Parts: sequence; structure tokens; C-alpha cells
Amino acid sequence: MKADYSGDYRPDFKLTDLDHSTLAWYGREVMLANHIHDRAIMPQLAMTYGMSAQTQAACDEWMGSSPIYNYRNRSLLNIGGDNVETILKAFQFDIGAPHTFLQFHFALQSPEKGQFWLPYCGAYNHVRRLTNADPKSETQICHHMEDPTFDATVMAVNQRARCRPIFRPPHGEVPAEGPCRWEVFLGDDLVLVEDCEVLPQVKRSRAASFEFAPIDSADDGMMDYSGPLKPDFRLEDLAHPVLARQCKEFSLDVHLLQRACYTSIMRDHGEEAAWSMTAEQWRAMAPVYIHRLRRVMGIAGDDMEAILKLLQVDPYLPQEYVKFGTAKLSDSHGRFWIEDCDALDDEALGVLGLLVNRPDIGLSAPVAAVNGKAVCQPLADCPEADGKAVLAWDILIDEANQPPAPSDYTALVAGEDLWDHDASVHNYQYR
Repeated sequence: MKADYSGDYRPDFKLTDLDHSTLAWYGREVMLANHIHDRAIMPQLAMTYGMSAQTQAACDEWMGSSPIYNYRNRSLLNIGGDNVETILKAFQFDIGAPHTFLQFHFALQSPEKGQFWLPYCGAYNHVRRLTNADPKSETQICHHMEDPTFDATVMAVNQRARCRPIFRPPHGEVPAEGPCRWEVFLGDDLVLVEDCEVLPQVKRSRAASFEFAPIDSADDGMMDYSGPLKPDFRLEDLAHPVLARQCKEFSLDVHLLQRACYTSIMRDHGEEAAWSMTAEQWRAMAPVYIHRLRRVMGIAGDDMEAILKLLQVDPYLPQEYVKFGTAKLSDSHGRFWIEDCDALDDEALGVLGLLVNRPDIGLSAPVAAVNGKAVCQPLADCPEADGKAVLAWDILIDEANQPPAPSDYTALVAGEDLWDHDASVHNYQYR
């Protein structure tokens, strides 16, 4: 195993090649890719269509995906049951709660009652800073968005389950123990909640039912999560092959959330608006997540090896669901291709949809985030793929090229916290 990916580019690189602590750190980065997605799309919606459109898409993306990936994670990790313990365990693998950036803590009080709370919430802090602690903005994110989406997530485990706040924003002064605390419970006298209309469309996708290849057993670490709730669970607790698969699952979960988000946007604002926003979103978020991936993987430089290595670990390209390959032709010339796989026949939306539906835009954003003078063009024939390429791109670094103009939204994505947020170690603050 390698401590990181700082050495030579390897066409056959696998996540299991990384050592355990680096792989766990990478898993937290993939979880964070969901929040980076939100920071790159939600401001576009608000500035173009207004706050109500932003709220609608936010609710649709979570309610249209979290019941699916909640079930997927429970199935992968053998998390059985339908009580509050099951709900809290599933929360520990929810991409909406990226470890370290949203510091979820858990307490199980009985099979039918428990709590979670956040001493630190990067999402809330970002909104609070941007709006100068505007109560309406805090209410939007912590009431209008969270009320329906938290319920949808817990109801994926048990239709009798609900989340209710003990306290939450808006705040004049943020409480010393953190911005919010919630109760999760099972009840009998509850009003039925209708499913989000986006949910059935996402459920019909191949991504929703995709199965990863079987994994090997391991001597150390958890092969599943069939045991009791671990309030201090960390990704490091998983066995190495299970952790590698979980990183792939997090990436697929981000895709499911993007699929739900853009299904909502297409319905409300049209197909062309959705594709335009997708392209701008990738331009906005690529510099941020590429910067973060460089740090966890130890990838320096801006030559073709750096470009190809960063594409190999891109969290928006879910491995196995997207079967891709790379080849280095020289220090300034490379190839990327996609082989026959589920993603190609799945009416993909989000950034994956750009590769299939807008190949001329394709990988331009993440490639340019590594080297602004690199150009990525669709390729009709890719000999390096041995006849397996369905889609292919030629990547060429040309010193005569002018770097593309940066997205106006990148600064919002980076914020004051996300660019350098440290996710290398997952610490808790239990007393």
C-alpha cells in the first residue's frame, strides 16, 4: 500500500492501493463532494430564479435521493432493523453529513428514541457568514429545507419515524454546544408525508440499483455494521476493502443526489437551463475539489500525470458505475475514455450527463483546474482503449493556450472555510 498517490502515474491505480488512513481521508473528501455540489448549484438557482426556486430544488434533491442511498448503505453494510438505532447508524454514512465538516454526534436513548446534535456545522456557518446572520436565511436552510428532508431520510428506515428540533437556528448568539439538536423518534399518531415526485424517477435509474463487485474478506476492521451503534464511528473502523467500496458508494450517492437535483431543475426551468447550470457548476467547483484532492493524494504539479491521476480519483466519476480508463502519451498529451457501463445507458444527469450529452464540454472543468492551458476534446478513435472506448477525449497541454476565465461562483464554493478545511482526522467532542 502507498501512503498517497505522489509517485508515478499508474494506469491500473486502485483505491485499495492507498493506505488505510489516506483512504479514510479520501472517503471524507468524497462525502464533502456533495456539499461542494450544493455550493456550486444553489447560488445559481437563487440568483437566476429566486430563493423559492433554490428551496424547491434543495428539498427535491434530498427527498429524491436520500431514501435510495440510505437503503443502499444499509444493505451494503448489513445494517438491519427499522428502529432508531438503525436510523442513527444510517445517518453516519449519509453524504448530507460529511464527517468533520458537519460534526454529527449521536445518543441512543431507547429503541424508539434518540438524538443527534452538531457542535459544528460548516453549512450553517457558511450561510451565517454570507448573510451576516440574517434570520430569514437561517430559517430557510434550517427550517424550510431541513424539516421535510430530515423526515424523508428517517422515514426511509421506518414510516413511523420523524425528526423534530429541540433547538435550532436562527440564533442571535450561537449556543456554546452548537447550532442545533434534534430528536429522532418512532410515533403512531403521525400525519402521513407524501413522497417527493422526483423520487420515483431517480429510483428507476440504473444507478439506484447498481451493485458493486464482490469484495475480499479482511482480517482487521469491520466487514459490516451489523453490531450496535458506535457513537464515535469513523471510516477508519471499516476493513480496508469495505472502506474502498464505501468510497465508491459515497461517489455514487453524490451522483444520485445530482440526478435528483437536475431532475427538479429540468422540470421547473427546462432542459437547456439545466445543462447550462451543470456546465457552470463543474467550472465553479472543480478548482476547489481538485485543490482538496491534491492535498489528500499528495499530487503536485500540472503535467499530464497530475491531470490523469486526479481524474482517476475524481469523486464525481463513480468507479465501477462509470468504467473508465486513462493513458499517458507524453508529459503534455493524454487520453481518457469510458467503456460500456451502466452510466452510459442511464440517461445520466449532473456532471456525468455532460460527458454523455455535451461531450464537447466534457472533462474541460476538472482538466483546466489542474492546468489552465490543457484542452480536452472529444475523440472519435482511441487506440489506447483496445477497442473498448464508447466515449473518449484527447487531452493536450499547449503552452500557447490562454487559461479559461474562472467561474464567478468559485469564490462562493470555496468560502472562508471549505478551501482549507482539514478532513484528515475525524475527531468527536463527546463529554
